[in-house]
Amino acid sequence: MTELTRERAWDTLNRYTASEALRRHALAVEGSTRAYARRFGEDEELWGVTALLHDFDYEIHPTLDRHPQDGAPLLRAEGYPEEVIEAILSHAEHLGLPRDTPLKRTLFACDELSGFVHACGLVRP
Repeated sequence: MTELTRERAWDTLNRYTASEALRRHALAVEGSTRAYARRFGEDEELWGVTALLHDFDYEIHPTLDRHPQDGAPLLRAEGYPEEVIEAILSHAEHLGLPRDTPLKRTLFACDELSGFVHACGLVRP
């Protein structure tokens, strides 16, 4: 496994994600997930990297039969740890995987809520 850093994750995200909207979404989920990592006394870098990468493959695998499961081998090939990959897989409801760690539960919640918060901001005058 290579070093787990935000810079490396940002590079990975940008290689697979051209959409500014998807990049902004990744940044929003990262910010809130990192805040919870600090609050819970968890590994902020691990949680932030996981959040930043949770939808990294969405542009190349935009359907439920491919995202995020077809992105997992790409992350493995790049040396990301299984903890990151398993959390990313668990954020997809259609896979039915357990959210049995604080990271998995937080990633799922922050992903869902970031879209809601963004939508609320768009309708405010």
